[in-house]
Amino acid sequence: MKFFSQNISKRFDRNQICSLSGTGKLFPREPVKNCTAVVSIALILLASFGLASCQKVINIDLNNASPQLVVEANISNLPGPYFIKLSKTVSFSGITEIPAVKGAIVEISDSSGNKETLTELMNGFYRTRTLRGIPGHKYTLTIKTDGQTYESVSRMPYPVGNLTLGIKREVDYGHLPGGGAGDQPMRYVVNYEINDPGEYKNYYRFIVYFKNGIFNSHRAFDDQFHNGKIIADEFELHDTLNFNPGDTVMVELQNIGSGAYNFFRTLREGAGGMSFLSASPSNPISNISDDGLGYFNVCSVTDRMLIIPEK
Repeated sequence: MKFFSQNISKRFDRNQICSLSGTGKLFPREPVKNCTAVVSIALILLASFGLASCQKVINIDLNNASPQLVVEANISNLPGPYFIKLSKTVSFSGITEIPAVKGAIVEISDSSGNKETLTELMNGFYRTRTLRGIPGHKYTLTIKTDGQTYESVSRMPYPVGNLTLGIKREVDYGHLPGGGAGDQPMRYVVNYEINDPGEYKNYYRFIVYFKNGIFNSHRAFDDQFHNGKIIADEFELHDTLNFNPGDTVMVELQNIGSGAYNFFRTLREGAGGMSFLSASPSNPISNISDDGLGYFNVCSVTDRMLIIPEK
């Protein structure tokens, strides 16, 4: 069986790594480090059971499938540089090491005629130099490696005009001890309101940053029933034992393209609800051509700071 990795936790610089994240200027820049990790055997089994390129389901042989390219690429309207990570799927026996792709030619061009070849760094990371993401522009990612050419095209959406956030501390009734003794477990809940633009369809994704890292990647959702209206909802900040009153977190709202939305949505659905005994495990949908796996996320970012309350 072939596996690919998912960037989820330690983030060294929001300018550097935009996998499951946006890019922007927040922390001092440091040399890129490989923060790709295998989250769990269960998650990777579900995620790799049949990734798709565009809308085609890829059937992967359990033991003998050839390695496939995995792309984790992001650009945003925030200042660069932007980083792209390339790796290969591995067999079950090779799960302890995710091979980086070296020596690839990686290019990004936009609809204004600008074109840039990215600089190779280490551990499969490639970095832009002068490229700047502009809402409304179309971006084309081209990757040449091992005699094959992969491509993905996405237009950068416009950022949301109004985003209102609030945070509250409340009893976590879902984790109360059976006997009722001891302190009540608490949780933090973020409330949000998005003033959704009605001119076009929008796809959203929340990211939470805490202590220089990506703390949580929340579900992707769209405005199917709320186009041009106020979208109001809430989500829980998980693993709240890491929080102390007065701590600051950054909540980032990404307005993403439909291709990235389909990837994040189906990846989360596959990791969250399918059984290994299911006849048809859900397949994350890639927007990389030629049977490439992963995603090209061209997003606009709106972010807000929140302070963890005492009560």
